[in-house]
Amino acid sequence: MSLSSGRRAHAVIGYGRLARALVPALRAAGETVVIGRRSPAAGELAPAEAVRAADWVWLTVPDDHIAATAATLPWRAGQLALHCSGATPLSAVAPAPAAAGFHPLKLLAGDADLAGAHVGIEADPAHRPALEALARAMGLVPLALPTPMSAPARAAYHAAANLAASGVLAVLADAQALWRSAGLAEGEALAALTPLTQGALATALARGLPGAVSGPVARADVGVLARHLQALAAAGLDDDLLQALARRQLALAQAAGRLSETQVTTLQAHLGKA
Repeated sequence: MSLSSGRRAHAVIGYGRLARALVPALRAAGETVVIGRRSPAAGELAPAEAVRAADWVWLTVPDDHIAATAATLPWRAGQLALHCSGATPLSAVAPAPAAAGFHPLKLLAGDADLAGAHVGIEADPAHRPALEALARAMGLVPLALPTPMSAPARAAYHAAANLAASGVLAVLADAQALWRSAGLAEGEALAALTPLTQGALATALARGLPGAVSGPVARADVGVLARHLQALAAAGLDDDLLQALARRQLALAQAAGRLSETQVTTLQAHLGKA
């Protein structure tokens, strides 16, 4: 495949949920893209053919297949291999002449639109400017990551993203169980409760985390907090999650200067040790 107007040619290897968001975003930015997979559909290529046609090669296969896939591809000088896994080191694509990471910080459901998301970029100085420019052309906000990224830093970065994404689901699961325990229709729980989650997030973006904290901990309402713990027990739920969340809310309320020393001490006594 020849390049037109000086643009790069991209090969996207694998066509799962991420690729179904990435490919349209690349094409909307004016990039030339071919899809490579083991059983190519009409207009697609086998992985090796796609790589031969490309300047930049995106490995959007599952995380534990990235290294094995990279080892089988016919790389040539000048190519850049990219993967989108925040948990995977760039060494996974060591067979390629050069490697970079491009990690959209967005949950993808169906054919999700990437626009507006931050994207973590791991790249050497030679490739970083082009990757940041591409991110902006795709409607993404580039986020510079240290390169090389140490294993502890990568684990912390990925854990932060996972906690902010699926971690919220664990909280909502307990909230849904309590809703059901109250005798309310379980099918209505998420529709009724998630606007509260969205409102808390919107407030946090506007005021910061300490300024957004609310509820019985922020008001030092020990009686309400005690009844919440009793409700968990009545629903057959462990109170470990609520206790842990309440202790962290307490730290936020303290940072906001919302509580007196006496109120903090009283809450700590009811919440037990961290």
